[in-house]
Amino acid sequence: MTHSRRLSCPHCGSSMRIRNSVGITPVYREAWVHCSDEVGCGFRAKMGMELIHTTCPSAKPNPDVQLPPAPSLLAQLMNEAN
Repeated sequence: MTHSRRLSCPHCGSSMRIRNSVGITPVYREAWVHCSDEVGCGFRAKMGMELIHTTCPSAKPNPDVQLPPAPSLLAQLMNEAN
């Protein structure tokens, strides 16, 4: 699996820029994104970003945040318990 830090425009492949974002809940944000090729493409969209799994538990857990453990963390915890 390759990891990219860049969000690509689904139409032209240019990088997308986050223009603004707002936190809706502790684990969900909405962001307004613009294609960097504003003249040639001009695509704009609203996107949602959500935390879906815990991969490393917090040392200061927020009781309002209930994220399931990632499968890899679950397997690690099971191995440590045995």
